[in-house]
Amino acid sequence: MTFQAADGAELSYTELGPRGDIPLLFVHGWNGAAAVWEPIVARLAKRHRTIVIDVRGFGASRAAPGPYRVETFSDDLSALLVAADLDPLVVVGHSMGAAVAQRFAIDRPDAVEGLVLIAPVPASGIAFPPKADALFRTLTGDPVATNTWLSQLTHRELPSEAARIVRAAAATARPDVALESYESWSRLNFADEAATIATPTLVIAPESDRPMNPAAVRERVADLIDGSRFEILREAGHYAPLEQPERIAGLIERFVDEL
Repeated sequence: MTFQAADGAELSYTELGPRGDIPLLFVHGWNGAAAVWEPIVARLAKRHRTIVIDVRGFGASRAAPGPYRVETFSDDLSALLVAADLDPLVVVGHSMGAAVAQRFAIDRPDAVEGLVLIAPVPASGIAFPPKADALFRTLTGDPVATNTWLSQLTHRELPSEAARIVRAAAATARPDVALESYESWSRLNFADEAATIATPTLVIAPESDRPMNPAAVRERVADLIDGSRFEILREAGHYAPLEQPERIAGLIERFVDEL
């Protein structure tokens, strides 16, 4: 399915599950695509209306023009909100997608009933040291380097099908899209606004993630959002949605039931 963004760009999303309950909108991370949510959505769509967007420039939305920035991605969610009649909703974001979710909760507090932030990029961005920053920049347009990097983002080696999903998702982004979006999320600076978020929030920190380990996620994300719930996910790295889908689906379902 597609919808039209404010600038006329055609963006892609998928929808599963029954209407009636509050919808769950899933936003993937950098160099990702909607497919990374499949194991979680398969579990939640039995009870919940689930919507998964391919962010502008990624996945089936890869042909959409820029800008490819967190602020633009949030604006695109506002357009989807209207197009798919999602008001109110719960937004579930992973990595860069969690930064987009925070931005959206600030931009549209009236529509967001809950936030779930998994391995989140904080609203203050992530200032990588020069060597790590150079690595991220060399990943754009280099599938071999990208696949090596992806293999380091899990607690243990992924099953072959999950690994295929991750690699296929990363391959959809053009180098310019990957670079511009990287520069956006790594340099974010809206922590003061994030501290005003009053939306019920669940923050999930994978135990083996880095550099945003659980202590950093607690300090820079969970402690910033008053009243947020904080969970450490054992035996999981940055790509926790593919490593621990059943556990994450259970946490989301409990969170939604308690709203």
